[in-house]
Amino acid sequence: MGLKVHSRVPRKAPGGKTQERKNILPGGAGKPAMKRPRKTAEACWPSPRGGEDPWAGAKAGRWLPPSGQAVVRAGLLAWQGLGARETGAPRERAILVAGVEGCWPDWLSGKSPGDVAAGWRGRPPLWLLGCLPNLPAAQLAIEIGACGPVESRRSRADDGAMVKRALRRWQRRGVRTVLVVRSAGETAKAEVWSL
Repeated sequence: MGLKVHSRVPRKAPGGKTQERKNILPGGAGKPAMKRPRKTAEACWPSPRGGEDPWAGAKAGRWLPPSGQAVVRAGLLAWQGLGARETGAPRERAILVAGVEGCWPDWLSGKSPGDVAAGWRGRPPLWLLGCLPNLPAAQLAIEIGACGPVESRRSRADDGAMVKRALRRWQRRGVRTVLVVRSAGETAKAEVWSL
């Protein structure tokens, strides 16, 4: 259904002209048109083509668990496939990681505070970083210079629908590029979407 606009000029308008016309504008008039998101690059880790590790020798790689390392590496490969080069101020980009595995370790469940404290002392100083679910997405945002939202979600059956909702939400917010990484253990698949 269209939007009806009634436009009238009073009878005693200058010049003696009158106007009485009904204009019908198409539905959705006045709303900014939203472009359909399109995938501009994709990659996975480990790469089936082999090749160079995009994150070799990175300090953060020492304390991220293998699943988190796969997320960062797949994201970097997809970003490099886009051919993105930073010029001037960074544009707003978003990172979405689906299938996050970070969780509290087994040795914490069902333990008393004293047992946890004793077990805590026996762990390496950075063990907690491997348990934070948003850490791989945050590290990936740092690596590509993203200046936008970073979100991590656990795996769900409607993973594709969740990604589409996130893309639409961020498009309304003004984000122009979204890097989506789907994690599955020590493998990950990344896609760059232009909105």
